[in-house]
Amino acid sequence: MNPLFRFSLPALAAVALLGCAQPMQEPRLLFGGEMHNSNASTPESIDASLDLTVALGYNAVLAPVCWEQLEPEQGRFDFTLTDYLVRAAGKRGLRLGLLWFGSWKNGESSYPPLWVKGDTKTYFRAESEDGAPMTTISPFCAAACEADSRAFAELMRHLRETDKRKVVCTVQVENECGVFLPRDCCPAARKAWEEGKWAERPSENGTPAEQVFMAEACARFVDAVAAAGKAEYDLPLFTNAWLMPEDAAYGSYPNGGPREAVLDVWKRCAPHLDWLSPDIYASDFAAMCAAYGEGQPLFIPETSREPGRYYYAFGEAGAQGVFCFGYEEDHDNPYFVQECRTLGEVVPLLEQDRPVHGFFRQSGKDALDAEFRLDFGDCVFRVHCIEGEQYAHGLAVRTGEDEFLVAGLGAWIDWERPDGRQCKLAWCEEIRDGAVWQVLNGDETGHGNMLYLRGRLWQQDETAPDGTPVPAARYGLSHQRRFLALAHNRFKTTGIYRIRLYSYPAHED
Repeated sequence: MNPLFRFSLPALAAVALLGCAQPMQEPRLLFGGEMHNSNASTPESIDASLDLTVALGYNAVLAPVCWEQLEPEQGRFDFTLTDYLVRAAGKRGLRLGLLWFGSWKNGESSYPPLWVKGDTKTYFRAESEDGAPMTTISPFCAAACEADSRAFAELMRHLRETDKRKVVCTVQVENECGVFLPRDCCPAARKAWEEGKWAERPSENGTPAEQVFMAEACARFVDAVAAAGKAEYDLPLFTNAWLMPEDAAYGSYPNGGPREAVLDVWKRCAPHLDWLSPDIYASDFAAMCAAYGEGQPLFIPETSREPGRYYYAFGEAGAQGVFCFGYEEDHDNPYFVQECRTLGEVVPLLEQDRPVHGFFRQSGKDALDAEFRLDFGDCVFRVHCIEGEQYAHGLAVRTGEDEFLVAGLGAWIDWERPDGRQCKLAWCEEIRDGAVWQVLNGDETGHGNMLYLRGRLWQQDETAPDGTPVPAARYGLSHQRRFLALAHNRFKTTGIYRIRLYSYPAHED
């Protein structure tokens, strides 16, 4: 496995004219969304999704390239749609990650062209133990692997020749590969099982032999596709995992994909992938970040549309890319939209190799009044989540000695020093759109004892009885409001604060 995530230029994506041959500058952290599957199938739906991507403040987007549209007839390739997608993303200043929907998509074979799907003799399917064929191509089908590899190589060759601005920064090889079976039992799979004497093998690190067997088969198939692509264009390549609890019943997930239990198998059998990615919809987001961030870049191509996950992934887990799936669904959700825009202000500030920590109260796992410690060495941020708040998340970035930028919501923070000195707030500014919105003191800061992540209040514009327009109020709350349920129910989104701390001895000698 190549442990390096080869994005190098620490700048935001530059908006350039369509057709310009200058390479795009690369954001070091990729913050964005993954298009719904069919939204990359026509120019019209591509444009609609990309316009929303920009409106949300994202700097990157993931979008599918479907084998059936790329190679509708064997050996005849149509790059019209792919070219349009790359140009449209580049025109909007977005970095683009492509998702190769080849032999697998969500454990099924829905996206191969008809000449593959219709020829079940050449491109045979996985089979259950009683011989019933599945709708999924078998990972033991060499013909399917060869056809998939040729198509993917053509895609990568075309990108190398045409994407002069290097809009495309990474490609996902397949999507959530595997088979909804304990193991594939087609004739080719049975032969491999018997020749490898898999029935006699003990479990590997507690993982049943059939899971390791399927992981090896899928990993080798995907690696062959990746190798063919890299031979044409050496972009960073990865694949993703459909995650389920380790004790989940067979048939509830595609067996063979790079789930946590078989990560080592995939690393061993798929050396042409630069990393393995988790699709995290599970409640224990932090645990999955830790598992997939160990020894490789943490790149999350799919997660649920909970902004707190972004804050934790970038702030605490060291993620280099985070994308929520189907962002188009929440285009009219004011909380989601405002949170994304706020993150669009924060993410560029994380690209300067500064110490950063984050927190996220996970629904269904953490207590409503959960507490977290963000340890900066000479100063510890003690985060106290507020029970009545629906959301609690945030991050802190060190910008200088005793100076920090903090973004968050639904909690209050105080500080402690390892040497026992008192630590208080010397100065606090609320930042909006890169400028100082208010200078906070007195009640708003508990007289210097705390930072209340009161967030930004947003209300609807109104009209007075005489017809005079009344703009929406966008003001903050006193720290005392953290005790009032009425304040918790107000609609608000993450606030950004620039603070400076000071210290003094706890006791005079």
